[in-house]
Amino acid sequence: MLVAHTEQGELFVITLDTCLKKLQQLRQTTTFYCPQCKQPLQLKIGRVKIPHFAHIKSNACDASFAEGESAQHLLGKQQLFSFFQQRVENVVLESYLSPLQQRPDLFVTHYNKHYAIEFQCSVIPYKQVFERTVGYERHAIVPLWLVKTPNKIPTFGIRKISLSQFYQQFFMRYKEQVYLITYDTVHSRFIYFSNLQYVQGRTWIANVQPLSLDAQSFPFFVPKPLTEQHLKEMFFLYQQHRASFFRTKILFNRKGLNDLFLRGLYEQRLNFEQLPNYIGIPISGGEAISLFSAEWQSHLFFFLHIFNLKLSQLDEQKIYAFLRWAKLPQSTEGFSAIKRYITFLCKIGVESITNKIEDTTLFLHLFSELIAFSEKN
Repeated sequence: MLVAHTEQGELFVITLDTCLKKLQQLRQTTTFYCPQCKQPLQLKIGRVKIPHFAHIKSNACDASFAEGESAQHLLGKQQLFSFFQQRVENVVLESYLSPLQQRPDLFVTHYNKHYAIEFQCSVIPYKQVFERTVGYERHAIVPLWLVKTPNKIPTFGIRKISLSQFYQQFFMRYKEQVYLITYDTVHSRFIYFSNLQYVQGRTWIANVQPLSLDAQSFPFFVPKPLTEQHLKEMFFLYQQHRASFFRTKILFNRKGLNDLFLRGLYEQRLNFEQLPNYIGIPISGGEAISLFSAEWQSHLFFFLHIFNLKLSQLDEQKIYAFLRWAKLPQSTEGFSAIKRYITFLCKIGVESITNKIEDTTLFLHLFSELIAFSEKN
């Protein structure tokens, strides 16, 4: 922890500007107490972590004060505290909110709105994030989760990246855009993973961009939609993954025709080269289906083939029948992803797998309807 009470009851905060020599003197002359449980604290000044307070004896108060928090977490709180001091009406470090029994890393008041800033460095269950979020919102507090920047980040620009479930639970949404804000304590900067497009498993394509503390605003900067050039780069990476997916199916398949994807090709007398370009395209909300798009989109046309259906005949009941048949998630999100794909195909004039669409036409429709979002949205 970075806050404590002195013997006189005054609040003492260790900030980036706190003099190390002063802290060394205070450690010899002053007794510090926990603002919550009122028990004595030890002022630690070591070589690994930045100076901080810790309970001398373990007690029930430790959990709410993040006892044993990492050096990265302590430093991040200090850096963010300094950042908010320059941009908001009021910011309190490690403020205990008694009605919630929660202690956000930072509690911000700005234009009569309250914000709880959580800088998350350790893995935390989704249920805990959800419960804290709901608790804040119930008391008219806006929760803002900042997660630590991954240890290994790609070079900046349009990149294929891997994001675990830990990071995915902190995705933010603005209109139809999905993005993630992380904070890098080493370089004192924010790293944005914007315009996130799901690929497969933990794999996403994103526009990875740094934003220095000086350039950041509050409320936090919201990333802009992709330009056409950026989208071309993103689509190129997506097509590379599509080609890699096909190669993997050929080289490492062990199920033979028991694989629904391969059986569909066989029964429709198709090979990978003959698959139309609109099978294996990114769809907004496609993360609801863990399979790569080329696989579940191919399943859809195989379903049409088996039951002698046309795309225009796929109403809600038949879409859910398809999800059951293909053993895909029968969730609202899964249904919506399939529905978006069907709507997209109908707009570009596809009725069956025999229809051909020029690459340029396909890209223009993807740009205008699926990934890049116009001002009217």
